[in-house]
Amino acid sequence: MRIRLRPYHPTYVIGYFGQGYYPKSYNSQGFNEVIEKIKSDPNVEVELVEEYDDICMKCERLVEDKKGSVWGKRHSCSSAKNPSVVEGVNRANKRVLRSLGLQFDSVVKLRDLVKLLSERIPILDDEMIGGPKFQKKYEKGLVTLSSFLKKYEDID
Repeated sequence: MRIRLRPYHPTYVIGYFGQGYYPKSYNSQGFNEVIEKIKSDPNVEVELVEEYDDICMKCERLVEDKKGSVWGKRHSCSSAKNPSVVEGVNRANKRVLRSLGLQFDSVVKLRDLVKLLSERIPILDDEMIGGPKFQKKYEKGLVTLSSFLKKYEDID
């Protein structure tokens, strides 16, 4: 199984995996579906994409738009129309990819991505990837998800 994530989303997925769910909000359906996919297939692969990902495609703010947007064809959302959000997401995506040594369209096993994140982005010093307020959830999530994945290491 493969999940598609924008580079700034994995830190959030990890943090919310640690608490077992994403709280109710405009994008909770997408986050919770990704968390459930991970629980159902620990050998899941992650494709890092520039356009709307599996979380965004379930967002309540996503609307059909013939013209599309900066992040995809046939859809738009309020964040795609906000220049400061677009700049922040683009900056965070580039920084995450550079830190991980990956690029858009890279496909990596989730266990490898978790290891890379724990080694190369141990501190969430950017609000777009969670920031200091999310640090404890991220740390708990790294431990929880790593333990969960370790149980299935030999199943490949």
